Amino acid sequence: MTFSNPLQPIYDAFVVASDCFKVAARSVQNQQLNLLSRTQFVGATADEADVALKNASSQAADLAILALFATFERWVIEHLQNASSWIASGTPPGYSSNLAETFRKAVEYWRFEDILKLFGNEVDEALIMRAGQIKKYRDWIAHRNPQKAVPPNTTPQIAFEVLSDLIDQIRTTHAASE
Repeated sequence: MTFSNPLQPIYDAFVVASDCFKVAARSVQNQQLNLLSRTQFVGATADEADVALKNASSQAADLAILALFATFERWVIEHLQNASSWIASGTPPGYSSNLAETFRKAVEYWRFEDILKLFGNEVDEALIMRAGQIKKYRDWIAHRNPQKAVPPNTTPQIAFEVLSDLIDQIRTTHAASE
C-alpha cells in the first residue's frame, strides 16, 4: 500500500521558492533588467536587493516550518481520531462506543507533547525528541515571545525529514494493527 506524504507539497513549494530567491539574486547581481521589470528590484542597489532577498528567504523558511509542523500535527491528531474505532470495538459495546467518541473529541485538545508520548513504544524515541524540538522552534516562530529564549534553530529540510520519518514509522507500526 502506498501512502502519500502530506508534508511533501509544502516542502516542494519551499524548495521552489528557495530556487526563485536564488534566481532573483542572480538577476539583480547581473542587472538583467528584462527579468527585473515590474518588481521592487528596479532601481534597487545590489545591497538593498540582497537584504530584501535574505529577509524573504528567512521568512519563507520560517513559514515552511510552521506549515510543515501544523500539517504534521493535524495528521497525527486525525490518525488518533481514526484509531478510536479500536476502542469502539471493545466490550461492553455501549461503554466502548461512548469511550471512543469521547476520546475522538478530546484528543483535539490534548497537549501535543502528550500526544507524541503515546507513540513512545512504537517509534524511534530520538525522532520524538527531535519533533519536540521542532515544535519548540515552531512555537517560537509563531509567537516570538521576547521573554523566552530562542530555541535551537532548525531548517525546513530537517523538519521535513524528521516529521516524514515519524509519519512513516507511525503508519508502519499501526498498519499491522489495522
